[in-house]
Amino acid sequence: MLCEGVVYFDDYTFPFVFAACSKLFAGFEGKQAHAQMVKCPVRFGTHSWNSLMDFYIKIGEMGLVVRRIFDEIENPDIVSWNCLLDGYVKSRQLDNARKVFDQMPHRDIFSWTTILVGYANAGLLSDASSIFDEMPEQNVVSWSAMISAYVKAGRCKEALELFKEMQVAEVKIDKITLTSVLTACASLGALDQGCWIHGYIDKHGIDVDAHLSTALVDMYSKCGRVEVALGVFWRSPDKKVFLWNSILGGLAMHSRGKEAVGLFSEMLDGQTEPNEITYICVLSACSHSGLVEDGMQIFRNMTKESNVVPTAEHYGCLVDLLSRAGLLYEAKHILKSMPMEADSSLWRTLLGACRIYGDINLGVEVGRFLVDLEPLNDANYVLLSNIYATGSRWDDVGSLRKLMKARGLNKRPGCSSIELNGVAHEFIAGDNSHPQSRDICQLLIEMANHFSRDRGDDLSQYI
Repeated sequence: MLCEGVVYFDDYTFPFVFAACSKLFAGFEGKQAHAQMVKCPVRFGTHSWNSLMDFYIKIGEMGLVVRRIFDEIENPDIVSWNCLLDGYVKSRQLDNARKVFDQMPHRDIFSWTTILVGYANAGLLSDASSIFDEMPEQNVVSWSAMISAYVKAGRCKEALELFKEMQVAEVKIDKITLTSVLTACASLGALDQGCWIHGYIDKHGIDVDAHLSTALVDMYSKCGRVEVALGVFWRSPDKKVFLWNSILGGLAMHSRGKEAVGLFSEMLDGQTEPNEITYICVLSACSHSGLVEDGMQIFRNMTKESNVVPTAEHYGCLVDLLSRAGLLYEAKHILKSMPMEADSSLWRTLLGACRIYGDINLGVEVGRFLVDLEPLNDANYVLLSNIYATGSRWDDVGSLRKLMKARGLNKRPGCSSIELNGVAHEFIAGDNSHPQSRDICQLLIEMANHFSRDRGDDLSQYI
């Protein structure tokens, strides 16, 4: 058309051109078309300018450039306002997005959902929840955004409750929603709820893609049903790398290292190239199963034969592998020789192993180093205190407790959860708010006394 020179553009020309440039991510060509649009004597309508705004948003050039285009439109319609709102949300300029949202003469379901997704993705649950409650109409996207936001914030119990409300509202559930809910089930260990969702998927013939398969594998693995997780994995027709990572991680957490190494070999023989996470999963599997030689060989192959550059996480897996096997000084050598500085979590791994294997001298050395490195982390004091106690150095234990008190530190309470009859119960050390706390403590006392009867100890005082 440009070469002919006699063919004039109209309001139908540029929307198609910008749509093509967006799909091809052809930023240079799209900007050339923008220049032609500006030079053309034809007066283009709102639809053409909207398509230009949408093009810049989709290639990632948002914010100011989209605002300038919007300001040039004589009669912006609801699509124009939504494009501007979407641009600010995707560029994470939520203050500007909220201003636009408040200024909009009219709002549709896209307007409400866009601002909701912006707040949800930013982790601003209070703002997202307020928008969600104010929405005149809630669609599957808005429900999914809220559920996903709760899951990302670690508030999985609320996510499942919202999912139940979504079912009561008879909103059609899609794969994105199910993936988020399965993640919540995995975090809570809510196996019954996860199995119900799996049944729902089968009953309604929902296409199980790699993402949904990964969520199912992760849920079953974390709920202790690794055989079912393996079944889901093998039935999946689209085994992307993140699905391989999920099943390898599941085998790792259940100390099935030999199977993980074998599965990793199959992955290498196939068409899927492992990434950073893959090596972390398989090295973790070797660590949990005591496969020192396999783990060391996999680490060597990673550094020499793959495109993956070892990170602190990979070295951490190596340190954990050696520490669990009792090779404490070899683990210390890795920490000292890493190409990057070892963080405190890696040193704590070695410190924990020193206590298990009774190496008091190395444990005291590492523990004191950690206390100096992170003087306000209570975990370091607890671990070092345990080392002193293992060596019957009670004076040092007392001094350490006084130091913690002087620095205003308290040991953080432990937390655990369990699912029973579809309900997730959470327990925090020292918290008696659960309605069956008295019965639970009584049973624990009976168990403790049963196990200690032969020794003549009374463990009930610790419960």
